This record gives sequence, structure tokens and C-alpha cells, in this order.
Amino acid sequence: MPSATAPMRFHAISLSVAAVAAVATLGTNSAMLPAPAMFLGWVAFDLAGPSLRGGAANTGSFLLGLAFGAGTQVATLALTPTLGVLAGPACVAAVVALVLSLRKLAPINNPLAYFLGLTSFFYSGLAPTGETLVNLGVAGVIGGLACAAAGFAQGVVTRATEARHA
Repeated sequence: MPSATAPMRFHAISLSVAAVAAVATLGTNSAMLPAPAMFLGWVAFDLAGPSLRGGAANTGSFLLGLAFGAGTQVATLALTPTLGVLAGPACVAAVVALVLSLRKLAPINNPLAYFLGLTSFFYSGLAPTGETLVNLGVAGVIGGLACAAAGFAQGVVTRATEARHA
């Protein structure tokens, strides 16, 4: 039978994570960075579960995914005069093959984190410049840090409610 504190803990955890997300969004928006990249960075970090080391590795994969996205766009633009409409599919096939071949490159071996970086770059619709990569990367790192902070907040709430009712 669930304890009487379970609903209170559930809501307290939800509110603590919501507060972390609000602060991260405020910081991202205040710095004029793209909030979607921040949330994709949060998700990439969280793919590792509660491990800080795994989350950091996934953030590295996310950042490499951003760079791969920019490279894919540059390659597509360069090959379009020669390959026409086949340039995009050829470049996408190449980047997917690259990402999937990196599954053996521990610890930055999470294809989903790479694809979140690729998605963040392509979703932004921005030019493949250093400034774009920095802006998207910083937003993604803010998301990863916010995810780590949310995990810490969940632990604090859980320990506090357990201690109160022990």
C-alpha cells in the first residue's frame, strides 16, 4: 500500500523540476539563446539516467551532433550543384553512417544524443557558422546542467520526505 507521503513527494518533485526548468528557460532566453536547443540538451543529458558521467558523455555526443549537422549542411550546399536533389539524401546517409559507427567510441557512443544534436542544428534553421554552433552548444549545455540540477533536486525532495516520515 502506498504511503500517505507518496502524493506529497510526487508533487514536490514535479514542482522542483518545474522550477529548475523555469530558471533554465529564463537564463536561456535572457542570453538570447534558442530554448529548443536547451530542452534537447536536457533530454540528451538524461538519456544516461542518473549518472553524471554518462550525462556529460551524452552532452559531448550532443555537441558533436551539432557540429555534424553544420558539416552536413555545408556538404549539402557544396554538392548540390553536382548532385542536385540527391545531395541532401547523400549527405544525410553519410552523417547517419558516421553517427552509427561511433557506437563503439566509448564514452561518447549514444546515437540518440548525436541525433538530438543534429536535430537541434537543423531545427534551428540557422546558417552553419561558428556563432550558430556556440549559441546552440551553450543552450544545450545549459539544458544538460539543468537536467543534473533537476536530478539533484529530486534527490533532496525524496530524502526530505523520507526523513520527515521515518
